Order: sequence, then structure tokens, then C-alpha cells
Amino acid sequence: MDLLFSYKGGDELMNNVLLYFALKHDGDFEKIYNDIKAKVPVDENEFIKLKRGLKTKYVTILDNNYPTVLKQIACPPFVLFYEGNIRLAKDLVVGDAFIYSSFNNKRYLITVEPSSDRGKFFFDYIIASESHYNFFKFH
Repeated sequence: MDLLFSYKGGDELMNNVLLYFALKHDGDFEKIYNDIKAKVPVDENEFIKLKRGLKTKYVTILDNNYPTVLKQIACPPFVLFYEGNIRLAKDLVVGDAFIYSSFNNKRYLITVEPSSDRGKFFFDYIIASESHYNFFKFH
């Protein structure tokens, strides 16, 4: 079967590779890294099946709106699955709102920003995880 993706090419192709391995390995940095390093082929049918199960927005480490602060930590998530306003994560600094969960050894990013508009008070937020599967357990 022809591969849907190549490790060479534009960011969109590599974004799909990163998404595939993040879904396949539930955000496990070491497993994703090792598969990319070994140039493990992407299984087109498996990727389509995994992507159909995707229930949230995501951003990869190659995207412009990926939180800069996460690029400064060891083993940053290749893919961040999230709900809310990803722009809130742009201004975070190392140590802000990145939580290591003891119940499943996954990392989460959470922040809330109060604001007002025309006299109405509301909260803007982001909840994000390196694991798509565990995102919904946490959320």
C-alpha cells in the first residue's frame, strides 16, 4: 500500500506524521520520537481510523500558534490537544500552568484569564493535553 505521507515535504505532511504518532502512542514523547527517528512508516488506513476518532482541536510543535513556552521544556509535546483559546498559552512562561498528572503520567496545560466586554465579566480559558485519549478523562 502506498503511504499517505512522506517524512520529506512541507509542514502539513509532517503535521500529519506527528498527529498520527501522537494518536497511535497516546502522546508518549519517547515512543513518538523513536518512531520518527526510525522513520517508521505511517499506515494510511490506521491514520484515517485514528483521525476519525479525533474529538478536539490540536496544534503541532511545527505550527505558528504552538505555545512557545512548551518549546523551552524538555520533551515538549509533539501535539497538543486542546479546548478553548490557544492564544492564551502564547504568553505563558516556564512553570506556568503545566501540570504533571500523577494518576496517568500525562501532562496538561491549564490557564484561565478573566476579562470583560461591554460590562459583562467572563473567563477565557485553555485546557490542553499531550494525550487525546486522556484529555477527555481529565476534562
